[in-house]
Amino acid sequence: MEQETSHTRYDEFAEQFTSLMHDHWSGILLIVNRQSPRIASLLRLATPASLKRMNGIWRIQIVTKPTAQQDKLRHPRDNEIVAQAIRLYYHRTAELKLPRIVIEFEV
Repeated sequence: MEQETSHTRYDEFAEQFTSLMHDHWSGILLIVNRQSPRIASLLRLATPASLKRMNGIWRIQIVTKPTAQQDKLRHPRDNEIVAQAIRLYYHRTAELKLPRIVIEFEV
């Protein structure tokens, strides 16, 4: 029973955090734009879709539009730039220290 309650709380947290990312996506993209205008322009129509925690790492799925030419977001550095922008945004705005983040781009 306790494990089920813990799982339910985590699911609620993941949904709320994903919703917050969606609400603050434009602010996150401003930080991305400072590092890579190319990535920021590809992600303008993207949407944060989910958060999963695996082995202490947060995996954030971002759904892109087919027009974003998914192959252009396959470079490992693209993932790092977006992950760092998310961590920096939440550190600046809410003083949160997030764990390591990995971004998964999906069409």
